[in-house]
Amino acid sequence: MMTKNKGAISNFIEKYYLHFNAAALVDAAKGYEEQLNNGAKMLVSLAGAMSTAELGKIFAEMIRQDKVQIISCTGANLEEDIMNLVAHSHYKRVPNYRDLTPQEEWDLLEKGLNRVTDTCIPRGRGLP
Repeated sequence: MMTKNKGAISNFIEKYYLHFNAAALVDAAKGYEEQLNNGAKMLVSLAGAMSTAELGKIFAEMIRQDKVQIISCTGANLEEDIMNLVAHSHYKRVPNYRDLTPQEEWDLLEKGLNRVTDTCIPRGRGLP
């Protein structure tokens, strides 16, 4: 059942996430909303390279809406966010990264690109 005061994503998950872990996600989201409505504060703890999904953009909006008050993360997440802000337009995507030859890997390195799975991040030269 669509709820008028809910957003499109909330309505989508409530309609389609009905079983097993999907239903658990709906329960967790409802519990999160209840906690916020009762004045509780939310701490989000991150580990690993999750910032590559650009979670910073999501968290920025959640912070503006007072839905997240504390974020605890590894230094890697902070570094990746800063690098993304400065050099995102210089990233080079390598969809066939699993098939690169040693020479192709070396060529990327010679161009100043450090490959992290399917994306090359430039080494500080020539960045804005």
